[in-house]
Amino acid sequence: MQPDLRHVGLGLLILMYVAASFEMVRLSFNASINQITLKRQFEQLSRLDPMTGVSNRSVLATDLPQMLAAGMIAVHTLDLDRFKEANDRFGHPVGDALLKQVAGRLKALAAQDDLVVRMGGDEFVLVQRAAADAEAMAQRIVQSISAPYDIDGQMIELGVSVGVAVAPDDGRTAEALLSRSDKALYRAKQERGGYVLARDLRMADATASGQTLAEELAA
Repeated sequence: MQPDLRHVGLGLLILMYVAASFEMVRLSFNASINQITLKRQFEQLSRLDPMTGVSNRSVLATDLPQMLAAGMIAVHTLDLDRFKEANDRFGHPVGDALLKQVAGRLKALAAQDDLVVRMGGDEFVLVQRAAADAEAMAQRIVQSISAPYDIDGQMIELGVSVGVAVAPDDGRTAEALLSRSDKALYRAKQERGGYVLARDLRMADATASGQTLAEELAA
């Protein structure tokens, strides 16, 4: 408030300090926002399979228990038939293109709340929330994945084996569902493709061993 040079200079210094303080706060805030954004981006990238763009197997450990807790779900475990032969015959670039198209077809079949996961190699998992439609979904998967693939003008045909486990009848934990869908998948591969329901295996095993269905579930 004093008009002399000394007080005017001191006032200017104080204004510069205040302005610099606000700028430091702004820069710190922007840096924090950028760090949070980068962290989220890295987290999202760590959940994706880089080749196909679907989720990777680490997502099952976090998302599958949450989906199971929310209600009835179906786990479809897939293994491509004749993929190795196509990969060996046409080369790895064609094999990679096939995997990308398979992932795209699975994403097209899946609902918005479903989960598509590449487990590695030519193995995939589709977790379906509308589990009442599980067998119909398995039929659609077999039909879609078995349709010919056009890779640079080369028509390639694959098959698929699918094992289906439905909660809670086939298991009440993520581990039990994955285990029983794997067993159903193994049976489907023995039968040279198509789909097998874990429910049918349970009933067959219970009949063979003389167990009641309640006893088999408890086991």
